Amino acid sequence: MSIKLKSLIMEGIKEKLAIEYISNLIKGSEFENHAFLAGGIVRDELMGLDPHDIDITVDLPEGGIRFAEWATKKMGNYKEQSNPIKFPTFGTAKFNLRGISYKGQDLSDIDIEVVQTRTEKYTAGSRKPETTYGSLEQDVNRRDLTINSLLKNLTTGEILDLTGKGVSDIKQGIVRTPIDPDLTFQDDPLRMLRLCRFAVKYNFEIPLSVIKSVKKNAHQLKNISQERIRDELDKILVTGNPDKGIKLLKITGLLDYVIPELRAAVKMTQNIHHHSDVFNHTLDVLKKTSPVLLNRLIALFHDIGKTVTRTVTPTGVHFYAHEDEGAKMVRDIMFRLKYPTELIDAVVLGVKSHMRLKHGGDDAVKLSDKTLRKFKIEMGDKLENLLDVIHADNVAHSEASSMPNQIENVKRRLDQLNVTVSKPKLPINGNDLMAMGIQPGPVFKKILSAVTEKWFEDPNVSREEAIHIAKSIMGSEKNP
Repeated sequence: MSIKLKSLIMEGIKEKLAIEYISNLIKGSEFENHAFLAGGIVRDELMGLDPHDIDITVDLPEGGIRFAEWATKKMGNYKEQSNPIKFPTFGTAKFNLRGISYKGQDLSDIDIEVVQTRTEKYTAGSRKPETTYGSLEQDVNRRDLTINSLLKNLTTGEILDLTGKGVSDIKQGIVRTPIDPDLTFQDDPLRMLRLCRFAVKYNFEIPLSVIKSVKKNAHQLKNISQERIRDELDKILVTGNPDKGIKLLKITGLLDYVIPELRAAVKMTQNIHHHSDVFNHTLDVLKKTSPVLLNRLIALFHDIGKTVTRTVTPTGVHFYAHEDEGAKMVRDIMFRLKYPTELIDAVVLGVKSHMRLKHGGDDAVKLSDKTLRKFKIEMGDKLENLLDVIHADNVAHSEASSMPNQIENVKRRLDQLNVTVSKPKLPINGNDLMAMGIQPGPVFKKILSAVTEKWFEDPNVSREEAIHIAKSIMGSEKNP
């Protein structure tokens, strides 16, 4: 069993034990029959999935903070301003089970969030609601989706479906809001993206009336921070159905407020190498990549440059240098969505480089050793990510242009080349050039670049050969 799989299994066990421990802890206290598991953890239990985040709601005034303080003191791990961490404005607190061992398991890494049942009132243009204590019914009705509105009594184990829709919607595979979707989305427009995410995550259907409400309210995403939009986009991309997620954003009109640049790809016809338009080809590549965020982002944006480079000549449709234009567009898009610089750079590198192996053919025989060495070193630790996307792209072409074996052949060739360095190890350096009387400047850079290219051809290039290259360039500079 892999370490990762074992860790996931233990995580599920620990969460279950933590719930059992808390259930026992509250027996005979003021919180008995007033503390409920809420939201996703109840949904996942009904769907036969392992529990993850533990959220508890308490139907007592200031119940969240009171419960967290009581529980940590009861457990003996209370620490002022640290355990619990309190958020009085929202009646919320977060505490951990540090130092708690139960049935042979250390639960120290388990965090629990607790909140009082509440009502929310939003001010137009603000995403921070005014909250007050409310009933269980009011609390579940303010939630985003019926499947996330379920409660489980920690004392009795009874599951409460106060909207009357949550359990049946899970069984029927439906995603909808507890109340009028217009009200739910107007309170927090991000819920429209969450609706789409849960639909694709569980392969659930969205009722037509809710789809219409999303279309009607899609423009309100303009009032949501780019960071929140980005986080939901990322979660959609790493589901098992990322292609359906992006298509759903298009259908609902949300795509215009997330990545409007992609709209131009819809129905943009391509050449004989493809069997679909740019948009559907992108979705095809997306679903064929591994569920890793970097891979999925490169796949999503790999052909976005086609939207600004399409030309038609007597020889057909062309997208000359679309990878270069796409790299520029991606940097702007991801910057707007507040992605971290390191991830932006990695996606830009992938988009810019996704065409570099195309000429090699399915058997990769047209790719020189130099090309492969250069590709591996320049891709660095992102090599496997990009190879995954290139393979997905290769097999998403028309049958005549598909190259299902190229990447497997490339990997074999790379193994044979045994490139173990992260950058070329040149036989001469700047100090050697200065010793030859060459001063730092354009010629200096030109010589080192030429020696580097020679290294890619033959990593065993000698010092004598490098010096000869330097002297040749110097001679040509003196006698142009």
